[in-house]
Amino acid sequence: MWLRIPSDRGAVDLLLFVKALGLARRAQRVSTEPINLVVEGMCPHGGGNRRYSVDRLALATARATTRWARWFGGLDTCLIRSLVLGSMLADHQDVVLVIGFKPGVEEEAVDGHAWVTMEGRPVGPDGILAQDDYSRLFAVPFVPEGGP
Repeated sequence: MWLRIPSDRGAVDLLLFVKALGLARRAQRVSTEPINLVVEGMCPHGGGNRRYSVDRLALATARATTRWARWFGGLDTCLIRSLVLGSMLADHQDVVLVIGFKPGVEEEAVDGHAWVTMEGRPVGPDGILAQDDYSRLFAVPFVPEGGP
């Protein structure tokens, strides 16, 4: 497969994309394994990105999850994106995957959403949507290998 590097992106963005693409592959396990085990399995492969902005990591995440879904038929959901972004940020302080729900428009419908928080604040594009009235139901911290 030939990868064409657009001239507006440098080698760092390509490397971040490749790392996020590998994490997107690992995140697909969420359909068959408990979320906490998926997070635990992804953390050793994430992190190491402290010198890059959250926005840059979120962009690499979005590109990688979209491409993984298109190229290999995987999922590209808020949960997959949050798993990848959380793993990319794993060596930052207090990074947590959060899953919340709120009642839908009709009483029987339920709306769920996943996002990442860093030091208690939502980050990334999916974090912006989390500012709606989601009831926080489930939270799993991203702890890098050798962390507490």
